[in-house]
Amino acid sequence: MPAKKQITKDMILKAAFKLLKQQGYQAVTIKKLAKELKCSTQPIYLSFTGMDALRHELIALAIEEFKKTMQVENQQNTIHLYGIEYVQFARKNPNLFYFLFMRSHAFDETKQMLTPIIEQSINEFMDLYHISHDEADHLHDHLWMHSHGIASMIVTDFCDWDLEKVNFMIDNCKKIFIKEYEA
Repeated sequence: MPAKKQITKDMILKAAFKLLKQQGYQAVTIKKLAKELKCSTQPIYLSFTGMDALRHELIALAIEEFKKTMQVENQQNTIHLYGIEYVQFARKNPNLFYFLFMRSHAFDETKQMLTPIIEQSINEFMDLYHISHDEADHLHDHLWMHSHGIASMIVTDFCDWDLEKVNFMIDNCKKIFIKEYEA
């Protein structure tokens, strides 16, 4: 009789992340994971205290995928939440974008894991425009909100703007907000 395959926590996370990317967060269930791994539900229940614990680890994996994708898309190798790269990530990875940025009550968890990126942008704004931390934080939030709105409209198929138009809109918005903070 062949030995049973040992299901590890890492195997479960990989299977869950694959389901997340391909089918979205609603597809990540204990039963679907067991089916994907060709095992009973027991190893999954033994590896995670529940779906909240699994979701928290999936957020970390999704953030890493987000960072990796954003760095490849950006010529300066820096990540900003308010550029064309953000929109391209949404377009290329709609299920991850939904999971990170459009799921109910996701903001606090996602923002906490993005804090280093946010602080880097705030510090850049402070240095570039000689503004206070609060002003730089507001500027960052305004630009992120604008880019997020565009990305959300594209990822939900509300509109299908080409990247040239999106880039113009993002650059124009950035110029307008920066003028306001420089004044």
